[in-house]
Amino acid sequence: MVSLLIFKKITGVLLVTVLLAYSGFQTYFIMAQTPTQPYRLVKKSGEMEIRFYPSAIEASVQKNGEYKQMMNNGFRDLAGYIFGGNEEKQKIAMTAPVKSVLDEKGSGEITFVMPEGFKLESKPKPNASHIQFRETEPVYTASLTFGGFANKEKMDRKSEALLELLKKEGLSPSGNVQYLYYNPPFQLFGRKNEVLVELTGFQE
Repeated sequence: MVSLLIFKKITGVLLVTVLLAYSGFQTYFIMAQTPTQPYRLVKKSGEMEIRFYPSAIEASVQKNGEYKQMMNNGFRDLAGYIFGGNEEKQKIAMTAPVKSVLDEKGSGEITFVMPEGFKLESKPKPNASHIQFRETEPVYTASLTFGGFANKEKMDRKSEALLELLKKEGLSPSGNVQYLYYNPPFQLFGRKNEVLVELTGFQE
């Protein structure tokens, strides 16, 4: 009986070790394979980063309703497009982060950043007509980065903290705070999230 209990404990420890190793490898593989939107770090003030983002091409959808469902629906529409849901059935590389921003009425815009080399004039036409495309202007931003799983309540708290830091620095935000998600939902470790807002009148 004692030997059986010891065997079960050892087996349990080995199983946990294997699962942790697999999850770590999975995290590394996912992060290594997914390019992120390029930016230049201008300066760091405590936990806050000031960044410069060059122009980029974005695809976005507008959604209404409860936040989690809105995010799921928006992600599904945009993922469908890059996974071949277009007239050319062309697959487009996934990038990180996935962005969302809420307006004053609670409606949300969910956005994918298109990979480098993607051109508006030659883009595959989406099967879903409500997907919109735009080329962003170069912009300075302020952001806070944090780990773990992030729900809307956590994002809201981080947004408030970011806006307070901007006040202390004498910086002016432009528009609503964006929520940035870098990892798929099944990734358990090494998760990264950010809240980010554009700056107005910032000069280096």
